[in-house]
Amino acid sequence: MGRSAKIKKTTIVDIAQASGVSVSTVSRILNNKPDVAEDTRQRVLQIIEQHRFAPQITWQQLRSGRSRFISLHYPQDFNPTSHTIATWAALACESAGYSLNLIASSLNENALLAVYRSGQADGMILLEILTHDWRVELLREHGFPFVMIGRGADNTGLSFVDLDIGTGVEQAIRYLYGLGHRAIGFVTVAPVLQEKEYGYATWALKGYEQTCRQLGITCLWRAVDLKSDNVENVTRGFLEENPGLTAIVTPQGGGVPGVWRVAQAKGLRIPEDISVVGLSDPSLGEYTTPPLTAIKFPAREMGYRAAQILIAHLEGTSDSVQQVLLPPELLIRGTTGPARATS
Repeated sequence: MGRSAKIKKTTIVDIAQASGVSVSTVSRILNNKPDVAEDTRQRVLQIIEQHRFAPQITWQQLRSGRSRFISLHYPQDFNPTSHTIATWAALACESAGYSLNLIASSLNENALLAVYRSGQADGMILLEILTHDWRVELLREHGFPFVMIGRGADNTGLSFVDLDIGTGVEQAIRYLYGLGHRAIGFVTVAPVLQEKEYGYATWALKGYEQTCRQLGITCLWRAVDLKSDNVENVTRGFLEENPGLTAIVTPQGGGVPGVWRVAQAKGLRIPEDISVVGLSDPSLGEYTTPPLTAIKFPAREMGYRAAQILIAHLEGTSDSVQQVLLPPELLIRGTTGPARATS
């Protein structure tokens, strides 16, 4: 059997010879240096593309002058990272020829601007939005493209995708009220933590308080920081102070396990003694026993649509502001039932 011929790999020298320019000129073009005539740059880029010298994404970057990267900033001050949001944002980016970078650390102003100025990203998806978010104001001031997952107090001229959690909480409270519950507790992240007012927690608590007032029942809520032991300690004290509670609603997925463990430790049957409503990805609520009644958290749609909105802006296919407020859906399952009789 004869020896197979080796496929010769295209080098920068081959590109230079095919283009009729020097190796240094090709190098400057590959490094996106400005000191090359535009007609020469385009001719060399065409040769690079024909010879598949660089991966497709690389020559697209060179030709457009953009990085074709999008950053997703998810600072871990409030909730653990939603992998579903990040995954579906990445899928939307990849389908359009972009890549997604996740930034989980807190950034200062200089570091945030450097993401754009250094060419690390063409645009950014912001999560964990504060009601008055310095990131939003800074990027708006400098004219850098971004989209929010969440929303602040003033969203004029800003694109976002968010769940209408206030209405979702209202639906949960009214459903429990219809089952005879009159003492409905609310366990949530405090809207203001370390001088930061989080939009999601703010809208959730407002939905709870407003609905209680409309129904004429007492507002009973406690703040937690979503650490398991903290949720358990707060919930335990909450139930001891309010033995008449027949239901608890928690609008953060991280609050459900702590509430559940305390109820079991105190010998409370779910839902016979106490009903529980949480927040959950549609599939995850089925894994509890009984299955969790929950406000549906549309993480897939939020991540995917946010990326689509940003990419459309970057590509110039849409320059309009898009504000997508997703309607909530209450998934009725086994953790809610008629209120127990209380003295």
